[in-house]
Amino acid sequence: MKTFIKKIIAVMLVAMLLWSSVPTVFAANLAVDGKMQNVITELAYGRTYVSTQSLKAFGLQTAVSGSKITINNSAVKFEFTSRSNKVKVNDIELTLDAEAYIKENIAYVPLKFVFETLNYTVGYNANTRAITLTKNAELSFPLTITDSGETYTFTKTAKKIVSLAPSITEILFTIGAGELVVGRTKYCTYPAETAKVPSVGTLYEPNVETILDLEPDTVIAATHMNEEVLAMLQKAKISTLTQASPAKIGEIYTLIAQLGKLTGKNFEARAVISSMKAKEERITSIVKSIPASQRKTVYYVVGTGKSEYSAGRQTFIHEILTDAGCINVAADVDKWNYSLEKLIEHDPQIIIGADYSYDTMKGSSNYSSLSALKNGSFVTVNTDIFSIPGPRVMDYSMKTIIQKIYPNYAGNLRF
Repeated sequence: MKTFIKKIIAVMLVAMLLWSSVPTVFAANLAVDGKMQNVITELAYGRTYVSTQSLKAFGLQTAVSGSKITINNSAVKFEFTSRSNKVKVNDIELTLDAEAYIKENIAYVPLKFVFETLNYTVGYNANTRAITLTKNAELSFPLTITDSGETYTFTKTAKKIVSLAPSITEILFTIGAGELVVGRTKYCTYPAETAKVPSVGTLYEPNVETILDLEPDTVIAATHMNEEVLAMLQKAKISTLTQASPAKIGEIYTLIAQLGKLTGKNFEARAVISSMKAKEERITSIVKSIPASQRKTVYYVVGTGKSEYSAGRQTFIHEILTDAGCINVAADVDKWNYSLEKLIEHDPQIIIGADYSYDTMKGSSNYSSLSALKNGSFVTVNTDIFSIPGPRVMDYSMKTIIQKIYPNYAGNLRF
């Protein structure tokens, strides 16, 4: 009985530390590349914060002016605002799942975010009860990228890029490399600044003459590049990189890191990845608190009407759905092809898709038996965003699932 009570108390303490808004102050042991160092930290909302005073030991300059908190060295500059989850890293702006704050004239910032951006791997040693920081090797050229069995070698950073995929374009702009993009496909419409970039057609049928006129040094595509186009680009001595479209969220992180290296935006890329991973971790914690009996069966509509297309178990959208606490009924197929018979057989509690997909289903007798349509449980989302394996996977896709399907838990997102 005593053991059981101790376990209950332990669980309650963990929950308090995870969600409490009251910071818990403590001096933490930091093992930096194996050497112990003492820093002042606070714990709140499941995140460890480090005082900016402690960061001076890492060669960082810090300043507090009003609500503004600045941390910098010769290569990177962080700009936090107290009690805001917005941060600027060099020239890019991000949202975090944690707010920096000022307490008794001392500023505190999210420890993991800062050090991961600075190229440390952050961990925890349960034996020594110390946070561990391991400095990763800095980038050097020539840079070799291996993807889908192909190896690409670059001798210098890319300066003029033609992007042949919406995911590539979005990532480049997100990491602050948008000024390097001189060409894009007509489907690359985010962010709004892409409208100023010349279109070169589509991934599979780009206008090679237009590409050559833009004089890029690098052309980046997703999935497969047209072999004839590839040959013409190589003949013109233009570097090419073909990235397989991510099938897992982890592969999105890898893609962001690779593009950061290629464009010299390493700090920005690491900041984007760190912010995304923290949000993913928070969503995972939220989902763990949702009882199994409350988990919803869902069906995501990629295409409907003449044929059925959904997100099978080997797609990144499947991972979005399941990581956000849903049971994906289309997990019985690998990729995108589905069938009306399977959909009706599973009869999911909720259907997710675009408004036009709802109109198609509601207007056809083929779908009249589905409980989700009868009960008004069709969740409308922006499928253009959902379909792009890029930085908005957390800020829009997974966040939207929690907000619309598990609204009672949305208050714990903190972003």
